[in-house]
Amino acid sequence: MLQVAISFLWYDKAKTFGILFGIILSVFLIGQNIGICFSLLESSISLARNNSKYIWVTNSKTKQVTELALIDMRIARELMSVSGVKRVSPLVVSVGSAKFSDGTKGAINIIGVDTKTFAGGPWRVSKGSTTDLLQSGAVTTDEYDAAVLNNVKMGERFEINGNSVFLATQTKGARGLGVAFSFMNIQLARKVCKISPDRASAFLVEWESQYTPQQVVAAINKEIPNIKAWTGEDFTQSSLKYYITKSGIIASFGLLVMFAIITGLAIVGLTMFSSVKDRIKDYGTIKAIGGTNSVIRAIILWQAFIVAITGFIIAYGLLILFVKATSGSLDINITPLLLTFLVTVTLFISMISSLFAMRKITKLEPVEIFRM
Repeated sequence: MLQVAISFLWYDKAKTFGILFGIILSVFLIGQNIGICFSLLESSISLARNNSKYIWVTNSKTKQVTELALIDMRIARELMSVSGVKRVSPLVVSVGSAKFSDGTKGAINIIGVDTKTFAGGPWRVSKGSTTDLLQSGAVTTDEYDAAVLNNVKMGERFEINGNSVFLATQTKGARGLGVAFSFMNIQLARKVCKISPDRASAFLVEWESQYTPQQVVAAINKEIPNIKAWTGEDFTQSSLKYYITKSGIIASFGLLVMFAIITGLAIVGLTMFSSVKDRIKDYGTIKAIGGTNSVIRAIILWQAFIVAITGFIIAYGLLILFVKATSGSLDINITPLLLTFLVTVTLFISMISSLFAMRKITKLEPVEIFRM
């Protein structure tokens, strides 16, 4: 049956190509849209994700990492009095505008960190080092945001919110959603953002080894009013949940994935039905010489399986090329879960489409072949 299925596919190359095209197009679009969706979600919570090893202490009304309201620095001293707290590092997060010597401007996310601990970042350092931020006026940019930030070079001076700074360190992939990250020491961040030394956006807390983070979080929330402590993982998940439910990213890309599946079913189903219809005499002959409906179904299913695997391999190759081509703007990861989903969708499209073809053939009576 496998040999017959291959012969049928090879004989009608045009129809086989049409079926392959439908599978390749559908699987590639599904993988592309899911990959971009996950990349955007990860970018939106990257500050929380890359600092999930800390306990986060935020304003009591804060639900996610991009809405960090300012809180009083005196809370840091209160935190140090809580059992289990080892070290407290303040963090300042704000927005700003970078201006370059030729007059061009670019939006930027400012992240001020305590240079005693560098809790909060930077991460993925590619040029220079974190200790370079100890210099007066030193900041970072990300290599992937070079075009947005006028291709600023190491050591080059520019302005952030009217304050002179220079590029001392570069990261590669330490970015937010749509806006570049610029890490700097917390004193400089407060200066360029005009934030009082008595305020911070959040505190990143390290805990003593004999305590669990859950115990320290519970103690902080019990002893200090008007703030909220989170484990790093809980804060990351809360931020992710916010973007999934409130931002519309999932709804937008989910609709595109649905359309890609429907498109695949339409192209593959109609082309496969047309292919079987064109070879109806061959299938009728098989039935006339004693072939059962089970044999016919097996031949069609083998054809569907062959084109599904072939189409998936080609689509996966194209997807890898897309990931590499967009690595400078998107951080797309083809995870085992995504790969499993794509394989499942490919087989689903092929097998469901084959049902259209089976329906006509299984109803064909052997005697009807002689009337065609």
